Amino acid sequence: MKHSSIAISLIAAGLLAACGPSPEQVAREQAKQTLEQMGKEMEAAGKRAEAAAAKGDAGAAMGEAMKALGVLAGGASAAAGAAGVASYEPIDFRKLKETLPVELAGFEKGDSEGSKNSAFGINVSEAKQSFRSADGKKSVRFEITDPGSLAGPFALAHMWLNIEVDKETSSGYEKTATLAGRRVHEKWSHSSKHGELQTVIGKRFLVEVDARGLEMSEIKALLSKIDLGKLEAMREEGKKS
Repeated sequence: MKHSSIAISLIAAGLLAACGPSPEQVAREQAKQTLEQMGKEMEAAGKRAEAAAAKGDAGAAMGEAMKALGVLAGGASAAAGAAGVASYEPIDFRKLKETLPVELAGFEKGDSEGSKNSAFGINVSEAKQSFRSADGKKSVRFEITDPGSLAGPFALAHMWLNIEVDKETSSGYEKTATLAGRRVHEKWSHSSKHGELQTVIGKRFLVEVDARGLEMSEIKALLSKIDLGKLEAMREEGKKS
C-alpha cells in the first residue's frame, strides 16, 4: 500500500493547489469531494478494523482492511473520472527495468526486482535496481512505479510538484525544486547522509532515487542514469478508452 498512500497524499495536495473558476477547476473540485468522502470512509473502516483486532477477531479486522482497500480503489477511479483523466493498464515491469541503469561507476550491482500486482481494483507495476559500494558504506536504489489504474489520480498529483515546499531543521531539509527542467521533491538527512529524490515522468511514472553515504548533489546527478526519455515515450502505453 506504500504507493497507494503516496498517491492519495499527492492527489490531495494537487487538488488543494488548483485555483480559478475554469471548467477544469470545477472538475477538480468534484474530484476533491470524492477524495474527502473516500478519506472519511477509509478512516471509519480503519477504526472498525482496530476495534475488531482489539477484540481478537482477526477475520473481522482483515475484512475491514479489505473494505478500506476497496474504498481506495473505487474512490481513486471516481476522482480520476471526475477530473477527466485517463486510467492505464500497467506496463510490464520488464520494460520498466530496461530504463534503469545496469551498472554504476564505483558500485557493485545489487538486487534487481520487478513486479506487477493487481488487488482490489488497483493495478501497479514497479521495477527496482540497487547498487552498493564494495565497503558497504554507500548504497543507491532506483525505483520506477507505474500506478496503472491510479495513473489518472497521479496525473493530478503531478501538480503537487509545483507547490513550493522549503523546510529545514538541524537534522536536514525537504523541498521542491527544478532539476534539468523537471520538478523534483527532495529530502536530505545530515546525520545519516540519507537522501531521497522523486519526480513524475510523463504525468504518470513515479521515479525515485534513494541513496545513503552520498552528498545530495551526487544523488541529483544519479537521476540522469535512468533513461527518462525512454520512460517518457511510454506514457501513453496501455491507455484505456
